[in-house]
Amino acid sequence: FSQTNSKAFTAKTSCVRRRYREFVWLRRQLQRNAGLVPVPELPGKAAFFVGNSDEFIEKRRRGLQQFLER
Repeated sequence: FSQTNSKAFTAKTSCVRRRYREFVWLRRQLQRNAGLVPVPELPGKAAFFVGNSDEFIEKRRRGLQQFLER
């Protein structure tokens, strides 16, 4: 979720969904441009398909949120 108080946006809150591969792409782009600044790791992918495990999905979501905040 993203929130703003800028008058340029009529919607003050918006939600964007991203796939894990888009985070992988973002991290690669950051690494190319980061120089000596370390880029945080992404949470790992499942070693095998775990289905729609709510616990796994929530853990990954938290890990991706931490990646963005760092």
